Amino acid sequence: MFSYKNKTLGPFKTGSIFAIIFSTFFILLWIVRFFQIDFLSTFLPETIREMFDDSPKWVIYGYLLIALTNLVAAILLFRRKIVSVVVSRYAAVGMLMVIIYHFFITEYIGLYEALEMFATLMFYLFLAWFSKYSREKGFLSKISRETTTISLKIQEGCDHECAYCQVPILKGNSRSDTLNNILSNAKNMADEGIKDIVLIGDNVGDFGTGEKGNLNHPHSFFDLLKALDKIGDIHRFSFLSITTPMFSDSTLNFIKNSNRFAPYFSIKMDSGSDAVLKMMNRPFPLKPYKDLFLNINKIMPNAYITVEIIVGFPGESDKLFAATVDFLSKANISYIVPTVYSEKIKTKAFGIKDGTVSKSIRKKRQKELVELSKKKLHAFYENQLGEEKTVLFENKRRGDYIYGFTYNHIKIKTAWNPELGNTIQKIKLTGINGSFMLFDFVKDEDSKDHDNYVKI
Repeated sequence: MFSYKNKTLGPFKTGSIFAIIFSTFFILLWIVRFFQIDFLSTFLPETIREMFDDSPKWVIYGYLLIALTNLVAAILLFRRKIVSVVVSRYAAVGMLMVIIYHFFITEYIGLYEALEMFATLMFYLFLAWFSKYSREKGFLSKISRETTTISLKIQEGCDHECAYCQVPILKGNSRSDTLNNILSNAKNMADEGIKDIVLIGDNVGDFGTGEKGNLNHPHSFFDLLKALDKIGDIHRFSFLSITTPMFSDSTLNFIKNSNRFAPYFSIKMDSGSDAVLKMMNRPFPLKPYKDLFLNINKIMPNAYITVEIIVGFPGESDKLFAATVDFLSKANISYIVPTVYSEKIKTKAFGIKDGTVSKSIRKKRQKELVELSKKKLHAFYENQLGEEKTVLFENKRRGDYIYGFTYNHIKIKTAWNPELGNTIQKIKLTGINGSFMLFDFVKDEDSKDHDNYVKI
């Protein structure tokens, strides 16, 4: 699985310095030839001399631009910036084009000259490869100073065969990262100032031993939650797109009493109709999801529940869609994410003609669920009025505002103040403004006013 960061930086730094030195060398070659420094020109490789003698000005300046781009890529790599991967690729492609051009304008290329071109191209390709390799091995920092929340992949692939999904085809069977590696990645993220980690995967609930407990892994999903809960520098963990509704009471009670895990559930249910779920070849019928929503609300009344729904799947008649609307209307959930069904090649549903739902009707159904979602969110917010919450503010400016989310995912915003970024504040929810809640800062006994913020 992906390693977030590797602390053994010696070989990486050596390679980066090597790249900077050689990139600088290519720029010096350009300077020597362009300014016709005769004494030094005699030491230039034959390829460089011929290229400058036989090529138009745009090629000469193009060579300089490519060499400068390569030097920038090397410096970015040394500073562990992930953008170096893209920049180095552009430089390699540019140098390849220059060499191809030189090949076509030169009548005869000797062995020595060919070796020069080959060595030059190999260096540029090496830097592109080394940048990509450094990213894959976790040497490059992926966190900007504006980032408060980041995703951490814990699982990949899926053992289900849902009719609309390409994941099993493209990524294979479900497999999970090791617990030790996930903990190491989370701690490294905390070291870089991250306060909010979202656990992601193709089927997050299948982590470890899996939904059926039959996968070859020494740890369960519950083991993962307990281990992550002990990482003190992370304020909040959550997880996205849970497919399974099979949450045990032990897991739900653990989240309720957790120091780190947010009472926020993103459930990938896909339809509120048993008939549609069966057509989709989904692994779970409707009842387990209904029971899950009831159980979450019983154990955590303030929990935020997001439900993901696909509209317009082949065979979803007006009556079956109405059943979904009816189910969602009655369910005690907070938000709905409706997605329009789209055909994906090689899936079981691809090419189905019977019961095809027109794109206009799909869009219409999506809009209907968006409106229902707004009502659900407003009702959830109404139940939160007057409550005191802790909020984690983002470290990013959004226009004239700074956004924040409470521990149960209520979204708020206030006038931009850089001192609020990446801090936890206590607030009281006072009103509703669309998808946001209004609030007042709550003064702590130890602070004189809410302008005294403490970095966490």
